[in-house]
Amino acid sequence: MFASFFQGLMLGFGVAVPFGPMNILILSNALKSFKNAFFLGLGAMSADIFYFCLLLFGLLKFLNSELIHKILAIFGFCFLTYLAFLSIRTKPKNLELKESKDNENIFKSFFKGFFLNLSNPYIISFWISISSFLSKEKYYLVLGFGLFIAILIWVFCLSFFVSKFADKFNAKVLFYINLVSALIIEYFALALLYKTFFAQ
Repeated sequence: MFASFFQGLMLGFGVAVPFGPMNILILSNALKSFKNAFFLGLGAMSADIFYFCLLLFGLLKFLNSELIHKILAIFGFCFLTYLAFLSIRTKPKNLELKESKDNENIFKSFFKGFFLNLSNPYIISFWISISSFLSKEKYYLVLGFGLFIAILIWVFCLSFFVSKFADKFNAKVLFYINLVSALIIEYFALALLYKTFFAQ
């Protein structure tokens, strides 16, 4: 049973740690508010829990279609592009941390993370790809528990440590961080479209 839990931990860190659009968003939000960043990550994790539940009930296979992936890719592109726009629309002079603390409702942050992961066809592909692995695992619930514990630890640590040192950044630096974050997020948005519709 412990081996299954450890496998889940390793799988969870393997999924959570690589810097994709979600980690970039958590980082940029943590510079302004720990709570917003943490709830953003919780929302993303909730989408993973949702797909895990679908997998347990054998419903995830219905999402394994090219049409569904294309629809999600279009939605994901639009959503990521919108988030990139939000990152760069604020002027540097309005980015003082003392003025931007908790500037977004935590539930809005939560649902932003949830819908971002929910609309990501790569998240669906991940769960589909490990479905056969989980079906052969005796303690699959323990493995899943370990996986989500690892994601939760990563989300908390990233949000906490970035927010703790946020006061080291002035408004101009925050603006450039937001700009770079927006460019990276838009890169992922375009890559999502390309890999879904044009890559062989």
